[in-house]
Amino acid sequence: MNKEVVKALVHKDLKSTFTSKKVWVPMVIVSVVICTLLPLVFAYIGTQTELLSKDSGDTKQIVDTFINQFPESETKEKVLSLPNMGLQFLYLFCSFMIAPFFLLVSIINSMVTASNSFAGEKERKTLESLLFAPIAVKDLFLGKVLASFIPTMLMTYSVFILDVILVNLLTYSIFQELLFLSPTWLVLMFWVVPILVLFNILVNVFISAKVKTFQEAQQFAGILLLPIIGLFVGQISGLFFINPLLLFILGLVLLIGNFILLKFMAKFNQRNALFESQIH
Repeated sequence: MNKEVVKALVHKDLKSTFTSKKVWVPMVIVSVVICTLLPLVFAYIGTQTELLSKDSGDTKQIVDTFINQFPESETKEKVLSLPNMGLQFLYLFCSFMIAPFFLLVSIINSMVTASNSFAGEKERKTLESLLFAPIAVKDLFLGKVLASFIPTMLMTYSVFILDVILVNLLTYSIFQELLFLSPTWLVLMFWVVPILVLFNILVNVFISAKVKTFQEAQQFAGILLLPIIGLFVGQISGLFFINPLLLFILGLVLLIGNFILLKFMAKFNQRNALFESQIH
């Protein structure tokens, strides 16, 4: 591995990412709206108003489903000890329901940046010059992967830190605990998310190398959102609950998937194949 070449490729792609509005604007908007504004709005409404406390069949059904099916008695007792349904819903929302949103946003952001890798080079007519340059294909792919991984994780952890600070400013005096810092959240953010992002990037970079346009790459990669949507539906419906053990196993499976993808990409992504995808 040529570290200087990889560093130069990462720098070039990061510059391309942050100068392209079609890449960084969706990342910022989606991340802030879904992962920061949404929980912040719920936290404000739940703690400063009585809107969530009003008798709502849907809210009551969600809270009752969680309480009745939740396996941890300590968490169940915590929820039941809260004075009204609005605070119960808020606690459950910030502790469990919103977790899949972070996975969803991480996938969307990594999909945008990774799809812009080879497909973006093709649209800008710069891939051919890269392929003729004295750059090893593995260095080229490593540079593309890192250039997608860095901004995705930067954005994900930025909105996570904002949540930890802003939401807890509103809720700590009521819940007497820091939200987003439970074992479940720590395993999610520092084990599952990085591995999931890397898995998604590897898939997207491979797809991006095979298709011709940025939009085409995104369309193919969008199917990876479906499992996360299923996870969200499962959480809301009470079908299952994420916990540290489940998340650790999920991360382990994804880690194995990453090794398989790396082997696959090393075998099939040769310089001549990339050149053929550039000219056809």
